[in-house]
Amino acid sequence: MSITTKTQNREPESRGPGRPKDAQKDAAIISAAQRLFMERGFDGASMDAIAEAAGVAKATVYARFSDKEALLRQAIANKCGSYLDAETTEWRPGRDLRQSLIGFSRRFLDLVIDPEALAMLRLIMSEGQRGPQLPTLFFESAILPTVEKLSLFLKAEAPRSGLKIDDPAAAAWRFLGMIKGEDHMRAMLGVPTRGKAEIDRHIAACVELFIAAHQVHS
Repeated sequence: MSITTKTQNREPESRGPGRPKDAQKDAAIISAAQRLFMERGFDGASMDAIAEAAGVAKATVYARFSDKEALLRQAIANKCGSYLDAETTEWRPGRDLRQSLIGFSRRFLDLVIDPEALAMLRLIMSEGQRGPQLPTLFFESAILPTVEKLSLFLKAEAPRSGLKIDDPAAAAWRFLGMIKGEDHMRAMLGVPTRGKAEIDRHIAACVELFIAAHQVHS
């Protein structure tokens, strides 16, 4: 029996105007898409197969996501959001900059060494041999939003903390690259990462270097 035949007996195809989206179905679709992307590659995972794996009709997938690129964007955004959520990235005015950067750095490093995030990055790099479309999608969906959140925070909070940062975006790029450092390289190569105590010392040292580099001296 074909996938198309199987999906015909599932749920009704139409959501109807104004009907709220079902969060559980969205999560199931994203989870199925992510799993099939890893197993079959981006081109090998069809929308039919994703619908089948998620247990929904293909029309339901298309009602929520226009194509596989939209699915991949959402999967990437969900993974990033699971680490860099509003509490972590939307700093309150006047909050201690040093502690904010330490907290953000820990969450960011946890994200970039997360096994699922690494698998997704490896998929993107592999698919990138065929063209820049998916690497560009990843860059725009994962990397640029993270840099933007950090640069906006630095622009708002650095002056209150006695720091002078002429180009917050460039400073954010340098800071994130410094934080990734050894542990991201280890994770990418499958070498065990360092223990929590070492990582905490690394993060604290990076934050101190960053602050010292931008400190306004009287």
